[in-house]
Amino acid sequence: MNWFAQTFRKVHIIYASPPWAKKRGAAFNAEEYAESLAAAGVDCVELYTKDHHGICYYPCSLGLSYHHDVVGELLTALRKRDIRLIAYFSVCFDNYALGVHPEWRSVNIWGDPCKVGPFYMACWSSPYMDYALQQIRELAESYTVDGYWLDIMPFVRNVPQTLWMSNSLPAPCYCLSCQKGYEQETGQRLPLIVTPDSQVGNPLHGDMSTQQIVGQSHPDGHAEQAYQFLLRQGEVFLTQAIEILRAHNPEALITYNGANSPGDPFDYADLVSIEGHAPLYTRQSFIARWGRATGKPFEILVSAGLPGGPLGGLWCRYDHKPAALLQMENAISLAHGGSSVLGQFAYPDGATDPAQYRGYKQVFRPTLELEPWLREPQSVSDIGLVLTTKPRTASLLWYFMTEGVENIHEALLDSHYQYDILRSLDDLESYRLIVLADQAALSNAEIERLQDYVAGGGRLLASGYSSLWDEQGRRRDDFGLADIFGLSFQRDPGLPYVSVRLRDENLVNQVTSFAMFAEDAPPLEVRLNGASVLGDLVYPEVNRISGATVMWGNAPPDEDQAHPGLCRHEYGEGVCWYAAWPLRTGALSNVWIKRLIKVLVRDVVARPVLKTTAPVGVEVVLNRQAGRYVVHLVNHHIGTPDRPSFDEEDGLVLDGLEVQVDLARLELETVQRVYAPPQSDLPYQVDDNYLTVKVPPLRAHALVVVE
Repeated sequence: MNWFAQTFRKVHIIYASPPWAKKRGAAFNAEEYAESLAAAGVDCVELYTKDHHGICYYPCSLGLSYHHDVVGELLTALRKRDIRLIAYFSVCFDNYALGVHPEWRSVNIWGDPCKVGPFYMACWSSPYMDYALQQIRELAESYTVDGYWLDIMPFVRNVPQTLWMSNSLPAPCYCLSCQKGYEQETGQRLPLIVTPDSQVGNPLHGDMSTQQIVGQSHPDGHAEQAYQFLLRQGEVFLTQAIEILRAHNPEALITYNGANSPGDPFDYADLVSIEGHAPLYTRQSFIARWGRATGKPFEILVSAGLPGGPLGGLWCRYDHKPAALLQMENAISLAHGGSSVLGQFAYPDGATDPAQYRGYKQVFRPTLELEPWLREPQSVSDIGLVLTTKPRTASLLWYFMTEGVENIHEALLDSHYQYDILRSLDDLESYRLIVLADQAALSNAEIERLQDYVAGGGRLLASGYSSLWDEQGRRRDDFGLADIFGLSFQRDPGLPYVSVRLRDENLVNQVTSFAMFAEDAPPLEVRLNGASVLGDLVYPEVNRISGATVMWGNAPPDEDQAHPGLCRHEYGEGVCWYAAWPLRTGALSNVWIKRLIKVLVRDVVARPVLKTTAPVGVEVVLNRQAGRYVVHLVNHHIGTPDRPSFDEEDGLVLDGLEVQVDLARLELETVQRVYAPPQSDLPYQVDDNYLTVKVPPLRAHALVVVE
């Protein structure tokens, strides 16, 4: 376990001072800066060494220079206070270099440059990469830092991301370097593929719809080849940069924005590093669970500034979030053993606001007291959510598979079930339920592993396109798991939504009797081969068009167009439930689908390892440490956009909550002590082998420890 996983009080310093700003750097004082950080409890900073404008904040032979050696001066001041420094470097955004050399820009088929907000995107195959490598080399030669953080590293296949997670690779690129390089490598001209101008390189959009992706039999060969060509150029840069950094500083950690995310085709970084944006706190929880699953230290980059602004404003706001909100966001990462790295935006003159440090202190001082109960946690879970994306070989499907798992995550989070995200299928038997949510691309080995698990008595909940592709992204003629499902794939009807009417009396009583609308959930038609039907898919009378509406709504469901939807099949000693549509839960229109998921899970996990009276919106996480168990409660209500919490007097403090843990599952014969760290004993009782504990008043974050 490296040092990054042992520290929990980190700040991401966005030091940007563009040429047009007044009094650039005039107020920068490294000693005052470092002292303010130390007083706030910060133990590590990620510092901009080169920004998107192309300004280097260290002496460098290339790029726009700055009249302060910000890196050297601040590094010296931080070292005096035992604060670590990770050097941030902007790779593919550099408006100075790409302004002087427009031929280095990534461009579309019309020659229009790829641009995200005000910044041009450099192309991996252009000479710009040698330019950037020289800047990185000079940075590594000049300073001994604790790590390197490379930003704007677009590797991910550009597919629709409902909620942005990773920088997409604008492929194909038609700069002259790409055209020449592609022909030299393949012996063919770069294929002409039209991509909408508004979407090229925009991380908030993809170049095709989800329906187009999952509906095609095979990935587009030309587009895939163009993506793989440009990806290889990016890999060359990444490996060369790592080689340079390791040669000068072998002990330093190396990571980049989006490193080891579900869409990252590489596994080179030492850390998982993914952005999390308020008020998407459920997404931050998902990122934390994914980060834990990788086995690497992880960070969630959380802007300390409030969101907003004409260009998105996800990071660059000078006013800070209320301390309570930052405490809550920080707690989400802490509950899973990771770090929330809080972004700080310095003024262009080098000054920072004292109020920023007061906010950090309110977050980091309580964190310091809790650190012994945060390190090296092991999860204790009933449910495993499979997320085996293959972003290099099945590149089109990475986000579809990710989104499927994230939807199940939202339903389980609401119900306070304990669950892990599984990146491999090595350990299935320790879970009472395995969920396979739209895991479209599965290898034959993974399919055999699932067959053995269910045949041996396992319980599986699967949905949508799971196993319809292989690990290379090639469509199978039938589900690879057809024998477990007890049905076969028949066709994709091409509908963007469907209604679901339950048949099973138990489900009708626990969920609802009316037809549930499944928004943004393209159904599949299946042919039964042993499975029993618990609910039907009901198609609309006609497609959704302006000439066929009932007032402002959709066409009504047509009971004459009903097909098997929710099915149950016994396989060997186990059971599989299969839903012939993606189990989407993210919108209010899908709230009944979320309810259905909860009921299906509850019937399987009848005696969960943890129960609680906490309401929806409170995240509850059970961890194991040496000789003890730690329960985290995180109050997401603190950050409700319309009713944010500011201080102790706000009405969002929750009191009287209880947590119950199954002592038999925890293999605890006796309880020695129950307390809230660091030293407050808590009342408890034992009944039916459940330990019931009264939780201290919950504001942002509360811990309960059982020894």
